[in-house]
Amino acid sequence: MQAVILAAGEGRRCRPLTQTKSKVMLPVGNSPFMEHVIRALAENGVSELNVVVGYQKERVMDHFEDGIDFDVHITYIDQGKPLGTAHALRKAEPYIDREFLVLNGDNLIDSCAVGELVGASGDFVILAALRRHTGDYGVLTIEENRVQSIVEKPGRACSGLLNTGAYKFSPAIFEELPLTPISERGSYELTQTLSQMIENGREIQAVITEGVWADAIFSWDLLNANSLALSLNGTKVLGEVEPGAWLKGQVEVGEGSVIRSGCYLVGPVSIGRNCDIGPNVTILPSTSVGDSARIGSNTEIRNSIIMNGARIGSGAIVSDSIIGASSTIGDQSMIESGPSVVEVEEKFHRAEFGAVLADNVTAGGRVLLQPGTIVGTDSCIGSGASVRGWIERNSRVI
Repeated sequence: MQAVILAAGEGRRCRPLTQTKSKVMLPVGNSPFMEHVIRALAENGVSELNVVVGYQKERVMDHFEDGIDFDVHITYIDQGKPLGTAHALRKAEPYIDREFLVLNGDNLIDSCAVGELVGASGDFVILAALRRHTGDYGVLTIEENRVQSIVEKPGRACSGLLNTGAYKFSPAIFEELPLTPISERGSYELTQTLSQMIENGREIQAVITEGVWADAIFSWDLLNANSLALSLNGTKVLGEVEPGAWLKGQVEVGEGSVIRSGCYLVGPVSIGRNCDIGPNVTILPSTSVGDSARIGSNTEIRNSIIMNGARIGSGAIVSDSIIGASSTIGDQSMIESGPSVVEVEEKFHRAEFGAVLADNVTAGGRVLLQPGTIVGTDSCIGSGASVRGWIERNSRVI
């Protein structure tokens, strides 16, 4: 079976993390979103992959190359101008000659969910997921496994079956794509294609997944996806654990990493390669630490994502936060967690997290980052500062 992975978008609502990389390359469980998608496909024998790329495509292509390291073969297709998911799928038509899957490269999906889609019958199948909160997704109305309607992003609190954006199609879908009406945003979306097909009497089936599926609409949503990704991991210790360090639960330690004496790690936790942790560091559940990271003595980290090459000094406390690649947090700094209101694209959103630091951010010693703080790429925060709110890219805070 073939598959098309849609990986051309930026993920604007995940800024500032997507200022330097596309959303499909944001790490959850210490691997990019799209790596989880590719591995789930490979585990189900789907090895012929067509990846539609666009924004920051070089990073995607450099990481995955031809796919041989992931037991798949990847063909890259440049979408060009980003005109929506239906437009992106049309770009893949010359490469498709039989039934195929369509998945978003910026969603977390496991092999169970992909297997349900592979085994589904019908020419047009939507993978659905039951959720308590579906206001930011397409909501499906289903009768006897047949989709009756798709309400795109109702924008209000509601529960029900959401459209995961994962599909199984026959090549007949390419006859429908040119008929897609243009959206209010000036793009051509697959959900509109499918809605029009339903109105015209075409039969579209739904499969309600029992597997893992998660998205990250906003940057802080990565924490939930990271927690789910880590729960799928086992225990694997390839690095060095010094005497006196304690590892409990599902803990991964990558090759070349050192967990120094007195450290206390409670899984699920993932430590990448060539990291230096401790001594006397506490890392609590749902935390991932990327490759070549350094964490100083007597620091505590919980429910956070520390990306590749980050540095955290001694005596720091990091809670419910995301620290971008090559960012630095000085000694005795603190990131508090709690409820906040965050403005994204001129809309206000209630959230509960600590801070989101983009790549190459430097924070000095004794810095206090209050709940809901978001710091843009290449910014610098001076020692002793107390910061709250949105700090734009290349800012200097004294």
